Amino acid sequence: MGIEALTSLTSKERILLYLSDFSHMEDRYELPGEVVQESIAFATGVQRKHLSQYLDDLMGEGLVTERKAHIKGMKQRMNGYYLTTSGYSKSGAIRDQITSVVVPILVNGNVLDKKVCEIDDMAPARVTFCDIVREAIQHGKLDIEGLNRVDARKRELVEAEDQASQAYKRALQTVWRDGVVTATERFLVEELRKYLKISDGQHMALEEEILKKLAQTHMEFLRIYRSVLEVALADGTLLGPEVEILESLRKTFRISHQEHDELLREVSLAMCGPPGCDGPDADSEH
Repeated sequence: MGIEALTSLTSKERILLYLSDFSHMEDRYELPGEVVQESIAFATGVQRKHLSQYLDDLMGEGLVTERKAHIKGMKQRMNGYYLTTSGYSKSGAIRDQITSVVVPILVNGNVLDKKVCEIDDMAPARVTFCDIVREAIQHGKLDIEGLNRVDARKRELVEAEDQASQAYKRALQTVWRDGVVTATERFLVEELRKYLKISDGQHMALEEEILKKLAQTHMEFLRIYRSVLEVALADGTLLGPEVEILESLRKTFRISHQEHDELLREVSLAMCGPPGCDGPDADSEH
């Protein structure tokens, strides 16, 4: 059988093999960064553009489950993936299939025949079955030096993806700053997303985080603006300087004319009672 036993594993089998190293994920509030799509793609050697479909297939087969959660080392919640009971059973069969397979591996210039289960003990760094399979598929051979660099390559990938994620987040914050994204802005953001290789899941998580924060900020702005209105209307009318101050504050807080009018009506009603009383003129600020 030899190395062909490793290179013949399908993409879905490699995903199951990789996720078999992560147990009791359903009991954890925070999931490890290794179970998000980006990490799974690197570890298994499956292209990102195909990974989502394979994961969907595995979830449809009841072998993998998906959960949005806090991810260790990441600021936003993201989807994490781990095996179901049936998935562990399936992955166990895959491990049994390859554990005793003898493969040639280059060690200090010499080619040695070793069982897959023996290779981890030969490397200073931890080497998983999935690492061995991925290296065999990508290079057609196994080299102990290449396996030793796996962790370093993972760290480099995580750092590069974090930089790309932060750059993309800044772009999203810019286009959403006024609360409206134009068609042109959406097109430019989409092009940036493709260039930085930001996944759909990352995009949705980042945009959700920004919109939530934007909504919270806007509510605080509305609260402050209402307080200023109450002070300005304390004498029952809005004078010229007060109108100018309110207009400047309205623009700074990005409060719409409609929101201003609604707040003005609410404050006027609270201060003078039902319509018809001698309260401030709702149109006096215009």
